[in-house]
Amino acid sequence: MITIKEDIPNKITGTTSLFLSFNYNKKIIKEIIETLKREPVYDYNPQTKEWEFPLTSLSFLVDNLTYLDDINLMLKQDENVLNSLKPTLEYKTKCFKHQLEGIEYGLNHPKWLLLDAPGLGKTKTIINIAEELKVQKGIRHCLVVCGVASLRTNWEKEIHIHSDLDCRIIGKKWLPKLKIFSYDAPIEDRVKEIEDGIDEFFIIINIESLRDKKVKIGEYKRGPKKGKAKEKIICPILEALKKLDIDMIVIDEAHAVKDIGSQQAKNFIKLDAPYKIAATGTLLLNNPLESYIPLYWTGNEKSSFYQFQSQYCVWGGFGGNQIVGYKNLNMLKDEIDSCSLRRTKDLLDLPTKTIINEYVALNDSHSQFYNNVVNGVREECDKVELKTNNVLALTTRLRQASILPSILTSNNIKSSKIERCIDLIHQLVSQKEKVVIMSTFKEPILELAKEIEELNPLICIGDTKDLDITTYKEEFQEDNEHYVMLCTWEKMGTGHTLNRASYMIFLDTPWTFGIFDQACDRIHRIGSKKPVFIYNLIALNTIDEKVVELLDKKKAISDYLVDGKADDEILEILKRYIEDL
Repeated sequence: MITIKEDIPNKITGTTSLFLSFNYNKKIIKEIIETLKREPVYDYNPQTKEWEFPLTSLSFLVDNLTYLDDINLMLKQDENVLNSLKPTLEYKTKCFKHQLEGIEYGLNHPKWLLLDAPGLGKTKTIINIAEELKVQKGIRHCLVVCGVASLRTNWEKEIHIHSDLDCRIIGKKWLPKLKIFSYDAPIEDRVKEIEDGIDEFFIIINIESLRDKKVKIGEYKRGPKKGKAKEKIICPILEALKKLDIDMIVIDEAHAVKDIGSQQAKNFIKLDAPYKIAATGTLLLNNPLESYIPLYWTGNEKSSFYQFQSQYCVWGGFGGNQIVGYKNLNMLKDEIDSCSLRRTKDLLDLPTKTIINEYVALNDSHSQFYNNVVNGVREECDKVELKTNNVLALTTRLRQASILPSILTSNNIKSSKIERCIDLIHQLVSQKEKVVIMSTFKEPILELAKEIEELNPLICIGDTKDLDITTYKEEFQEDNEHYVMLCTWEKMGTGHTLNRASYMIFLDTPWTFGIFDQACDRIHRIGSKKPVFIYNLIALNTIDEKVVELLDKKKAISDYLVDGKADDEILEILKRYIEDL
């Protein structure tokens, strides 16, 4: 008798796995094992003598084992879990209905993903969940790990707005000579700060704090240490945090922690607590594999990354070692749905958001320059073997040529996109409308700042300090003097609220729809009063048009996995995507 039982996964990806066991029969055991090993994904447990397979292997197992022996199939019954904990507190600020539902979900699901669309107030929901758990379960500390460093001050501000609980940003230090706060004290100081004890309920750090460092044993200990010092590689912040009573951990903008091979990702996974929330409005920016770390860290994914890849990736290309597509996405969607809460802006009566793809014809000199760059790229491709790093370098060069020639040449060639952007800015400001401009590169931002210097624009790029970002945001949101904010989306495209503006202009389109959507929602969120308009400037007959096409393809996969959307348009995009492969 061969028994196939559906149960909670042990080592294989998915919401449930198939566990196969069989009676010892010398005549057929060899044939059974040979059959089982034909499946690409499985795990054998020598202690229990059970074989674990993904749910997608069911038809293969039944079809190929039926003729060998009788099969006892035991499928898992649906379980209706009754919520036992309810929100009990009167919160400092009023909750929307979807936020109350999120609080109740969080009270009854210790480890999960909060995937609400950007702008729906995930931060407030999490703060109120932590308040409830403090009262109902007696938790002592909530650690907030910011996937984007500049959001540390935003969390501090939101905690003060939405609760009476105290908080501390690790590494925040007052500089009396400059009369400002610094947020990046040396690692040694941050470790000592943690080891000296934290009284505040909320503890806030950035993900970069979790990088490894070669240290001398005892380097961070107070007091002398005898003997010759030894060195080892550790994550000092991680080791210090382990000594605190942290009962709840939140990773904000969880999509930023996607590289399973990076030091900070490996150390982040080691952070553990009874309550965990991975929060992001854009779980998938490039491909389905980016869901692995949030699922694995919250304990909802049991498999190794290798098994996860095997289950959901189609391999091909040179040597069969390249990912050429994805499979079993229904299964991944079920897994995400089983441990997450996702609401879209359809729930709220928000003003409309209109995206305007405006195609800009390049002037003669700009067009000639772009074509020269294209020809140079073609010649370069003929001379070198085109590898991933070549492709990235060459496409980046084309994108720079389409937006601002002066990035690549000292010749005075006017940018058609910059000229159009200046025209739009003057039109909007003359009507007393605030506007946010986004770009991938800082050079167009700085060039634009010189061209509209008389409008006193606020500049938020990678070089801008977090303290200045906080000041500029407050000025943009509250005063009537600063009508223009110039940003790179990498610095300001996530987590920040800029909804005093009703207009946004993209000088170039981000590579992925998730980043584009996140950036758009800086001005389209709770508190937005007027309809929102997004101008996406696309240079005609350039790589810009290919980027927009790529955006649509990735949007199709993300929409299906996270939102379950599969209308005719998205199905057609998926069809074209598969055909292209």
